[in-house]
Amino acid sequence: MNNKILFTIILSILLTPTFALSSECISVASYTGTIKSYKNYIECNGGDPLAINDYGAPGITRTMLSILILVQALHVGDFPCEMEFKNYPNSGRAISEVKKGNVTLLAEDMWKSNFDESVYMTAPLIRAGEFEKGIYVKKDSHFLNTTTPLKSLKDHVPLVGNTWTTDIDLLREMGFTQIETAPRYNQIFKMMGKGRADFSLIEFPNRDNLSQTVENVELHPIPNAKIAFADSRNFMVSKKHPQGKTVYTALEKGMKILRENGTIDRALRQSGVINDRIKDWAVIYP
Repeated sequence: MNNKILFTIILSILLTPTFALSSECISVASYTGTIKSYKNYIECNGGDPLAINDYGAPGITRTMLSILILVQALHVGDFPCEMEFKNYPNSGRAISEVKKGNVTLLAEDMWKSNFDESVYMTAPLIRAGEFEKGIYVKKDSHFLNTTTPLKSLKDHVPLVGNTWTTDIDLLREMGFTQIETAPRYNQIFKMMGKGRADFSLIEFPNRDNLSQTVENVELHPIPNAKIAFADSRNFMVSKKHPQGKTVYTALEKGMKILRENGTIDRALRQSGVINDRIKDWAVIYP
């Protein structure tokens, strides 16, 4: 076999999908509707997630930002890849699939308390104490006028998502024994509208008007009162998946770079995940 033929054969092999860098594919667990929203956001902002460096465009949510940072961190961590998103009905199911090794990693950052020995935990995207929520009530609630929200709410009923274990644990620490839960986010608003609970812990939106309206139910945060979470939020990678170790190593490298060059802090603030509009509000717990 002459050198020309040998070169042609080798070149042909290297250019097949098996060897092409762009063919590296990882499975990512997400929730129904999340990926559609993320892809729409990317499409409306130039189409290339790696080219985005302004994280304050209208419509971005914490979940969308989480996926965007995940993609960018893998890229700067020298792991070019395609992502195959697997949709699950809620975070509990998605986490379970990662821990079983059925998928490589979780699309969204997750509370540190949700990690165990079956998964790798990256450096935090959101550090302990940075994640805050408002105490949301109906727009006509008398609680909007209270100056002692924790004391005023003591004998009333909170409502959170049924997979929000960190929120549930926090409410129990605060002394609440009767806690209502909802299977989906929109159900929180429906149940609040029907009077099934008195308040909910909800993330602040990235706009001057901090009210939230879902299912025609309008909720408002009690002014000058917020809850800070003493847990970090990190990316979760499966130890049981064949790609897990490689993906984790690249992701850790990328997260370190993005943290050190200021990208993560800028992204959290521009997107409103760390919301400077309520930076002077009182932390009523812890």
